[in-house]
Amino acid sequence: MSAERQLVMIPGPTNVDPSVLRALARPTTSHVSPSFVATFRGALENLKKVMKTSGDVFVIAGSGTLAMEMAVSNVVEPDDKVLVVSNGYFGDRFADVVSRFTDGAEKLSFEWGKAADPHKIKEKLEAGKHKAVIVVHVDTSTGVANDICEIARVVKEQGALFILDTVCSLGGMDIRVDEWGIDICLTGSQKALAVPPGLAILSASKEALDARIKRKAKVPSYYMDFENWLPVMRDPSKYFATPPVNMIYGFAQSLEMILNEGLEKRFARHIAIARAMRSALGEIGLGIVAEENRRADTMTAAYYPSGVEDEAFRGSMARHGIVVAGGLGQLRGKIFRVGHMGNVSPNDLVATIGAIEASLSQLGYSFEVGAGAGAALESLGKSYSAG
Repeated sequence: MSAERQLVMIPGPTNVDPSVLRALARPTTSHVSPSFVATFRGALENLKKVMKTSGDVFVIAGSGTLAMEMAVSNVVEPDDKVLVVSNGYFGDRFADVVSRFTDGAEKLSFEWGKAADPHKIKEKLEAGKHKAVIVVHVDTSTGVANDICEIARVVKEQGALFILDTVCSLGGMDIRVDEWGIDICLTGSQKALAVPPGLAILSASKEALDARIKRKAKVPSYYMDFENWLPVMRDPSKYFATPPVNMIYGFAQSLEMILNEGLEKRFARHIAIARAMRSALGEIGLGIVAEENRRADTMTAAYYPSGVEDEAFRGSMARHGIVVAGGLGQLRGKIFRVGHMGNVSPNDLVATIGAIEASLSQLGYSFEVGAGAGAALESLGKSYSAG
């Protein structure tokens, strides 16, 4: 199968629409030209609509990891206590990031596959003064979606800053930055926003910006300092460091596509496809890693049946033209992960289910071939007829 015909169904990077690819291919212009400044300004305003915030946003050349470090470096000082809530690989990773900026990093761990318990977070916060709390909305290692609305309420009651990682959710699941009291919301460009990797994206509340201003120590990074970027984000004609012009073109095009689809319709599409995926996997006897009722709409992680090896399965999927991801950390070799976010359509999903069934059958797993695809189609039919 030609690499150009492969359907990438991993939890990021995701498939990029041809119109976004064309935008990326536009001639590179001056980063202070009126046309580019207008494009950048429009993209920033559209980003606020997607994030549902009236606050400041930042779009910087870099990855989601840069966004993580930028969030922490601006508001956390060396002696600050910071609570990192972790129920997966990327929660653990975030705790490691925080440990580079303060000796007061604490991790509150939950079982992989289970959602974080807001009551236990509250108990932890009541036991000691924390400047900030960090949560990953959807940990890409498990597909668990934490109850952010309730966790945010608990965090704000305790007077801490709330930092939320939405790398695997923004653009595919409803995020309400202002309404929920998210002080810093961070993501990358390559998942549900459906742009190639290369942009670190954040929002910052007034409280977060005030925390930056009140720091006693300098921000330990020149490039990541909110104060250096803020004038540019408020007026893109200003200069701090050269923005990734062509990435901004692509980002602007994707945001227009998202808003033209309509946020509620986009979220409903993600919900319908996620339900169909889970119905299909359940019908052929595969267990879902994430607990019931806390499953993300952007990706699904499933356990392999006995006797099916990871490399053999994913190799077979690739020969069928579909790329899926393996497990991370303690789940490596035990699960596979399917991303169904961004521009993924029902047709993409049905093709993926078909390849999963064919691969499992070829590897000796016994089940009713076609049952998964049938369940997916039935689920999609119900979702779209109800819509």
